[in-house]
Amino acid sequence: MIALALVLASIAGCSSNEPNSASLEPQGRVERPSVVVTIVDRAEYDAALVSLRGKVVLVDCWATWCLPCLAQLPHSLELAKRHDKLAVITLSFDDPSKKAQVAKVLTAKGGDARQTHFLSREGGGTQSMEDFEITGGALPHYKLYDRSGKLRRTFELDPSAETQFTTADIDAALNEVLNEAVRIANPPPLAPPAREGDFSNRCSSRCHFDDTLASIGL
Repeated sequence: MIALALVLASIAGCSSNEPNSASLEPQGRVERPSVVVTIVDRAEYDAALVSLRGKVVLVDCWATWCLPCLAQLPHSLELAKRHDKLAVITLSFDDPSKKAQVAKVLTAKGGDARQTHFLSREGGGTQSMEDFEITGGALPHYKLYDRSGKLRRTFELDPSAETQFTTADIDAALNEVLNEAVRIANPPPLAPPAREGDFSNRCSSRCHFDDTLASIGL
């Protein structure tokens, strides 16, 4: 029955009215958090995106009360360690009063200073979901921005779909945008322009002119 419940949770996602469950806090001894969680509103979130222009940005929207979020969170945190051209933002939809718990969970899942960690100022309510454009209020939710700050992909749960997005789908989209960044940063070399008075150009033009005169008997 527990396995069935987890499967159903992963399909349906977690809505903003999920009960807060302190029991989901990582078991065992948890070291002092090595991450810094900042409470933000949409304007502050947008300002952070502007400051990250020049990098590809992946935003992982999650909450401590969302089981599928907790299962996928380590994947996002690890991506920041593997790609130096990628910035990862975690955006928690927990109540701001749970800031310390959010930091503990992030640390236990592998978070550190290589990611940016935010917590929505409005918590997990309807207003917060609207502010950050979380369709239907379901988590987990991902946003992928390119180097110019343009939103390129959104990954969100669709209860009516036969299949849901996977971390492999996120990886594929991420690699595509990262490769674009590499191509822009390292364009193919251009052929050097012909210099004025270049002998080969003069020879080609002169030989062609001589051939033309010969063909008309001059």
